[in-house]
Amino acid sequence: MSIPLNFVHEDDLSEFVMTQLVNSFGDKYYIGNLYYGGGFGYIKKNINGFNEAAIATPFFILTDLDNGECPVKLMNEWLKPERKPNLIFRIAVREVEAWILADVEGFSHFLGISPSYFPANPEMVDDPKRLLIQLAGKSRKRDVREDIVPINSNAKIGPNYNGRLMEFVFDGWDINRAKSRSVSLSRAFNNLQNFKYIAPTSPKK
Repeated sequence: MSIPLNFVHEDDLSEFVMTQLVNSFGDKYYIGNLYYGGGFGYIKKNINGFNEAAIATPFFILTDLDNGECPVKLMNEWLKPERKPNLIFRIAVREVEAWILADVEGFSHFLGISPSYFPANPEMVDDPKRLLIQLAGKSRKRDVREDIVPINSNAKIGPNYNGRLMEFVFDGWDINRAKSRSVSLSRAFNNLQNFKYIAPTSPKK
């Protein structure tokens, strides 16, 4: 029987990546409710409530490390008390865009640029989103450039940033290639692969 998995995430791109990760396990999971509030602040504020809710139903939480020191420290700071067994809490180092960049072969083909532009270890990049946009600016595909690259200095992303990256995530992103270059993605994949739902026990009468 498929396991219902509620999502908690920062943004649309995180949701696309989480969905593709879950889909890679066939019918092991189906997606339940989606919870997001625009950034890590919403997750940090509500994570202990989600942790308690995970006693009854599984939750998959994904946030970015950003400028944090390390994933383990962030987990320990945010989760009080300790993580419930039905809570999958993963952190993308440093942003979920690094998981996209980790599929060098797939994303370089999508952009139409040389793989030599890509870092060997995307998790060592301070600002993966900025690098992704810079690489998109080199694309020989005009529609890709116009969708991903900001049109002016006031915009942080292009007008169809999420839509264009959604296209790649669902049609071109190879998780196996990506997780070979991203430890945090590999750990998220392994968590989902090894997860076993623990049903709540009924109180004794």
